[in-house]
Amino acid sequence: MGQFSSFGLKKFLNDGLVDLKFSEPTLVQEQVIPLLQKHQNVICLANTGTGKSHAFILPILNNLDYQLNRIQSVIVTPTRELAKQIYENIRFFKTYQPELQVGCFIGGEDIKRQVEQLQKSQPQIIVVTPTRLKDLFLADALNFGKLSSFIIDECDMIFDLGFIDDVDYILSKVNNDVKVSVFSATIAEALKPFLLKYLKNPHFIDVNKSTVTNQNIEHVLIPTKHQDRGKVLLKVLATINPYLCIIFVNRREEIPGYFDLLRENGYSVCQLHAGLEPRLRTQMVKRIKNLEFKYVIATDVAARGIDLDGVSHVISIDLPNNLEYYIHRSGRTGRGQYTGKSYVLYDTKNLNLVKQLEQWGITFEYQKWNSSNELVTINLEPVRKKYQPQTTTNEVNKIINRYKTKNNNKKVKPGYKKKRKEEIDNLTKQIRREHIKNSIKKIKKEKAKERGKKLFDKD
Repeated sequence: MGQFSSFGLKKFLNDGLVDLKFSEPTLVQEQVIPLLQKHQNVICLANTGTGKSHAFILPILNNLDYQLNRIQSVIVTPTRELAKQIYENIRFFKTYQPELQVGCFIGGEDIKRQVEQLQKSQPQIIVVTPTRLKDLFLADALNFGKLSSFIIDECDMIFDLGFIDDVDYILSKVNNDVKVSVFSATIAEALKPFLLKYLKNPHFIDVNKSTVTNQNIEHVLIPTKHQDRGKVLLKVLATINPYLCIIFVNRREEIPGYFDLLRENGYSVCQLHAGLEPRLRTQMVKRIKNLEFKYVIATDVAARGIDLDGVSHVISIDLPNNLEYYIHRSGRTGRGQYTGKSYVLYDTKNLNLVKQLEQWGITFEYQKWNSSNELVTINLEPVRKKYQPQTTTNEVNKIINRYKTKNNNKKVKPGYKKKRKEEIDNLTKQIRREHIKNSIKKIKKEKAKERGKKLFDKD
């Protein structure tokens, strides 16, 4: 992996990167920055924590005409928190390039004031949420005459939240020469028509294929053995001393119970979820960043839309049904040069989800409490074998036992050996057919994935 200096970025950007202590580019930055510098369309599959924000921020800043106070780049994000985060990351470079003009326009804020602001002056970059982008456009507050690049960040989340139509509307109004790039953790089949509509001959980059999760993260499984998860959580918290810890739940309704539990046990804790009023949520994020709280109980919206610096520990009360969300949860920690731990509370019913994550390339440590009440690592394999279904050998033995004559006074019908062999052969054929079916399914899935990749490959 090379150095940032190899990209030929402008001096003020390299100066800023030195102060940010960015030395080597991440994999996504290494692949994306040269393409966006050359004004190419890009579709990039990249999970949280891979450094993708700076993968598009740096080339945008490098390509701007700082003598032109017109909108040259639009960055659309699904959440207000993510918009603010990207805005701050861009505004950081204003110290090194005073002529940089960037604006952040999100829902929950006074649109009249935003319209007035834009009528007075058009920033060179706008970071915006989808619906607010459409509303500002309909209010004639945006001049896209000099727009050259359009970035859609966390596109799958924009699609899932139902905002893709707003983005579609805006892209249908801009010049065809505008270069569109999409950053997403996954690409749903239903999203592909949108991508094909606006991205001509895009470069397809799949960082997830190379690394599903940050290598700085240690993944730990904690068995609950059907115990109350609140009690198990308290035992885990008693063994760690985090700088900042995010505790994830699957449903918003679970938050108050865990919040009260931690507060009653003397922990400095707050709540973070989409149900909070926008202003309160903004204040809460600010307080978390000011380290007023050591523990945050959150839903998955926090895994995708907020960058909290210094998260040392992540705890999942349970594995999410959509395992992509586990990648985003764990990706909150171990960012940059830091290391982190991601704990998962689970029971034997979730072993299939654990196995699936391992197939994606995640390595788990299985830990439990010893007699001294310390968490120690043990071998997970015996636990798995205990809950595996009966093997082929067991089924064959059952058939053989039915035909045993030893210590059995009952008369055995002639030809029992032939019948026994037929039963075993039928069982073997059945198992082979199941194996072939599963293999065909796997091949079809791999071919479908390959077709999806070819769909976006350049010629």
